[in-house]
Amino acid sequence: MPLLSRRNVLLTGAAVLATPMFVRRAHAADVDVVVIGAGAAGISAARELTGRGLTVTVIEADSRIGGRVHTDTEAFGVPYDTGAHWLHYREANPFVDYGLRHGFDMYESPDEGVFHVGDRLATDEEYAAYENAFRSAISAMSRAGRKGLDVAASEVVPDLGEWGLTVDLYAGAYEMAADFDSISCADWYSGEDGTDWYCREGFGTLFAHSARDVPVTLETAAFEVRWGGPGVEVVTDNGTIKARAVVVTVSMGVLANGNIKFDPPLPVKKQEAIDALTMGHMMHVALQLNENFFGVGEDGYFGYKITEEMNGAPKGFGALVDAGGHGITYCDLGGDFARQMSDEGPGATHDFVVAELKKAFGSKVEDAIENSDIFDWTSNPHTYGAYSSAEPGGAWSRGELRRPEADRLWFAGEALSRDDWATVAGAHKSGLVAAADIHDTL
Repeated sequence: MPLLSRRNVLLTGAAVLATPMFVRRAHAADVDVVVIGAGAAGISAARELTGRGLTVTVIEADSRIGGRVHTDTEAFGVPYDTGAHWLHYREANPFVDYGLRHGFDMYESPDEGVFHVGDRLATDEEYAAYENAFRSAISAMSRAGRKGLDVAASEVVPDLGEWGLTVDLYAGAYEMAADFDSISCADWYSGEDGTDWYCREGFGTLFAHSARDVPVTLETAAFEVRWGGPGVEVVTDNGTIKARAVVVTVSMGVLANGNIKFDPPLPVKKQEAIDALTMGHMMHVALQLNENFFGVGEDGYFGYKITEEMNGAPKGFGALVDAGGHGITYCDLGGDFARQMSDEGPGATHDFVVAELKKAFGSKVEDAIENSDIFDWTSNPHTYGAYSSAEPGGAWSRGELRRPEADRLWFAGEALSRDDWATVAGAHKSGLVAAADIHDTL
């Protein structure tokens, strides 16, 4: 019994981490474009601008590139994606083809799983009831989305009875990093769906390899963008860079948090768009296990019936078992429950996941855990969240942010993608679109 996802419901009815950066100190210099942020959008924008003959400086506040896509090979001694892991929508995902061309081990998601009710597998009748509830929710959201209704999913999803919390978790928090009351149906419906793929060496490893030709100035944070004159000045902790234009590719969380000051302030509509396009919450709990007790093979899903809530949010998680065959199981908490557990801290989060697994599989769970790691994207100062989701009433916000200001200030990133937001590929494409517009304007 596969763990349902929005994608399959709609469709059915050995490399070492590369070190590609030419690290240099930021300096005051006249360039055509400053790119703020070296995630997928920043890298693609910089490469495209350079290829079109413009001079570019890329700055990154972190000590590495990639943003929310990063493969850690030290925590467990094997590839471990701390953030993005799925290569979504393979049919239009350029990173899959890149990996295949460059010898990475790329493969399609098996899309298999197990579903528990308490300490046992769900019966056929129980799973059918869950499946019907899930499809009812997706159908209701799709009908509203097709009509352009910019309302919360919770307003249109019918009463799902005993399966309500479970569907809210797996159709909302686990997949969207947001609960039904925070998801705009119109915005949700704008997203494309397709086949998921994986990279056995890690998505972060693949991305780093693809970005190895782009020079980046690391550990250089922008804290002010002055765009009131004929050009722009980007004030960093390593000096001020003067340019003809700037493209800001940091997360919506960083923008909403006010880490970068704009002088003059952004227009009211632009700031309202940032406020409406909020970051979802995701806590990534990775367990290194010496035994696969789930009853499903590598890259299979584990889900279970949710019966409790925490301040209104479904209290549970979904798991990707034995990711890439490396013995690491990713247990992901999403939505408002993830935010609340972020406040509780990593210890409480680890204990919760282990306790839930013990309810399903007994005491052998603790004996099987050799190591663990928790990555909390909500508290990460370089992101303040996982990925974007328009609040109800805010479906217009992505389009507003795609519009430049004064022919010298652009934004790009997964949040600005037209139809594959919340993905690395969407961020990549957003960077290309911004770069083409900047080139044509300048």
